[in-house]
Amino acid sequence: MGGYTPESEQNELSAEISKRASSASEKIKKRVSEVLIPNINQMGSDAERWIYRLQNDFYALVENPDDECGGGNYKGWTAKEIKELYSVLYGEEMD
Repeated sequence: MGGYTPESEQNELSAEISKRASSASEKIKKRVSEVLIPNINQMGSDAERWIYRLQNDFYALVENPDDECGGGNYKGWTAKEIKELYSVLYGEEMD
């Protein structure tokens, strides 16, 4: 009854990201709801580590959305859009 479970941590992560995405642009909302939240839910307790491992990739993607670290998923994205996604995922602006 109650208490900590890895699933509750993962659900909290999904909820926090979804909440921040609710005020984002449509492109960001779509990426979060169709790609990132399903991945977070599938990964369970590994999701938080996965999200934070991606953090440095965003700095490369701002400079070059076609960088191999993005796996082709950000082709055509602007630096502004990538920064917006970063702020939705991490709750902070990029430096």
